[in-house]
Amino acid sequence: MKLDHLISIVSLLLFAGLMVWSKERKRDFLLFVLFLFPIMDLAVTPVEWGRLRVFEVVCYLSLPFTFQEVVMKKRTHGYNWYYLLFAVFVLTILFGSLHSRYVKSSLFAMLSVFPIFIYTKSLITECLDDEKFQERVISTLKHVALFSVIFLAAQIAFGLRFTFYPSLNRNTALDNVIRYPGFFQDPQLYGQYLVMICFLFLINSRDLRKPVWSNYALFALIVVALLLTGGRSALVGILAGMTLLFFVLGTRYKVTMISLAGLGIFAFLSLSDTLTIFNRVDTLNEDYLFRAAIWQEAAMIFRDNTFLGVGLGNYKWYNMDFSTNYMLNESNEIIFFGYGQPESGYWMLLTELGLTGFVIVFLFILSPILSSVKNYFNGTGGPVIFIFIASLIGWLVTFISAYSLNDRRILIVVITLLTLLIVQNTRKIKLYEETV
Repeated sequence: MKLDHLISIVSLLLFAGLMVWSKERKRDFLLFVLFLFPIMDLAVTPVEWGRLRVFEVVCYLSLPFTFQEVVMKKRTHGYNWYYLLFAVFVLTILFGSLHSRYVKSSLFAMLSVFPIFIYTKSLITECLDDEKFQERVISTLKHVALFSVIFLAAQIAFGLRFTFYPSLNRNTALDNVIRYPGFFQDPQLYGQYLVMICFLFLINSRDLRKPVWSNYALFALIVVALLLTGGRSALVGILAGMTLLFFVLGTRYKVTMISLAGLGIFAFLSLSDTLTIFNRVDTLNEDYLFRAAIWQEAAMIFRDNTFLGVGLGNYKWYNMDFSTNYMLNESNEIIFFGYGQPESGYWMLLTELGLTGFVIVFLFILSPILSSVKNYFNGTGGPVIFIFIASLIGWLVTFISAYSLNDRRILIVVITLLTLLIVQNTRKIKLYEETV
């Protein structure tokens, strides 16, 4: 039995035991997902059965124990807008699946949608029942990120064979350039993960506007890890998030960020032959031409399936049928470029979900962001929202060059950040009070 399969089975058995013996099942379900975050993307079912991951199966297993509280419980202030969006989204992808060439594949892919509702609704209710739980969620996300850095250090010491995957994506070692994926299978995904997590290390519980040196030290540690992934879009994503916070946080942050920018320029000029991310600058034009060819194919698929798309989970099948961007390996096997995705999250959503599904997804993202900003300027929200928004903006930038929501760990972080914004908007209180 392969190591990843063994880990999946053991984790599910542990969770089943936890649900039987736990006295706070909803809370323990959420903490299980967050603490065992590195293995949440491991496959449980084969492709023919929707290739459900540990995250989905855990969510479904939790439902019999938390159904009354998660599904049936509805507060007076409610979340009618999000309920409506979710219902319309499910109908949209259902119609898209039935309209597609590969109906069975798309219907099985829909099984991955409902766990998102189970997890987010559980997290919302738990955070509203216990105001301190939100802080625990953030703390756990940071501790797991630090574990990822330890995992990365071991990978540097022992090589890319230090992983629980049977194989890593080809882009980890190309042209004598090593891009470290950490406990992910793809370095691009690890870079996206670090972009979202790094800003959480700037949270100073005593005064959010004035991070202390320990905050900056841990933030810098995550940035160094990101440089080793070789992700150029991830670096741009961090710069985008940092720019937003430049207008929110205090003078020390501004001085520190300017200093880091100067240090980055120095590193580029003096260490360009050493750091992975700078070694890839020469291939920028070549990589763009490669992506442009794949984007053009995605645009053609979208043009022919504008409103409903080709069906959730179906891009790879259309890609195999119609793509001209492929190569033959040493065994004369056809290898399609893009790893079953069009090298862009935006094109992936447009092709699979159509314009209708694409708009709904971004309403899910933009609605809590805009509500949070509105509440902040109305005086009913704290500045911590900008940390969450900076993380999401950084991810949205990286989403241009790689679709990442098929990795459930990226999905978990994205929906967790959005959920924390929804909780902030609902409670309309400050998570961390500013000191006077």
